[in-house]
Amino acid sequence: MRIEKPEIEPNGDGAKPARGHVHEHVLRYMRRGLMVGAFLPGQVMSLRKLAAGLGTSPMPVREVLSRLVAANALEETKGGSVRVPRLNPEKLSDLFAVREMLEGMATELAAKKAGPELIEELTAINKQLLVAIEKRDILNCLSSNQKFHFTLYEAAESEVLMPLIESLWLQFGPTMYMSLLIPSMPWNASDHEDILAALKDGNANAAKKGIVHDIRTTCKALLSVAGPQGLELPFAHGPELQFDY
Repeated sequence: MRIEKPEIEPNGDGAKPARGHVHEHVLRYMRRGLMVGAFLPGQVMSLRKLAAGLGTSPMPVREVLSRLVAANALEETKGGSVRVPRLNPEKLSDLFAVREMLEGMATELAAKKAGPELIEELTAINKQLLVAIEKRDILNCLSSNQKFHFTLYEAAESEVLMPLIESLWLQFGPTMYMSLLIPSMPWNASDHEDILAALKDGNANAAKKGIVHDIRTTCKALLSVAGPQGLELPFAHGPELQFDY
């Protein structure tokens, strides 16, 4: 994955940015990369490359990786390196089953509050996704899909649901790239279209059914290619992805 060096603003006196600022910056980058799917199952996190790419010392990167290991988003190997977990079929099924419950609830709540502005915003995001699918633009497929889901869930205005949903996306997000590679189940965003139609009709139950079907379809596709040891791409290095965060 290609990393663009971020522009970290110095303090007014020309001093280096505060340690807490750098730490949060690295954490935001890593969380975004995991949820979007820019980091892949089995990918080893290179401390030096991440630090160099982010324009910081290894210390905040090491602290963030440890924090993500504690959150089950990353795992430490016997050799002491940190990598993205390979989700076995059982873990994958569990994650997606919980997704159905939490994201279905968030969608239902959001649908009951949805106004023209939310529908317009989601429609625009979905159009970006459809263009990316047509062009086989992997990064924008992943980014637009995540943006559609989170824009919808945030409209539920639940302080409880969003952190739980984010935790799930940190764990399964790296599998989303792989779901794009399954020719028997290509992305078409048809469930998103159904969700938008339900929001326009004010049908919260139909919107919930749409998101559940979307999640279930993705899970089925991933399980169709998952081996007993979990999901992993058949090449050593991840794709060269850049993403906004």
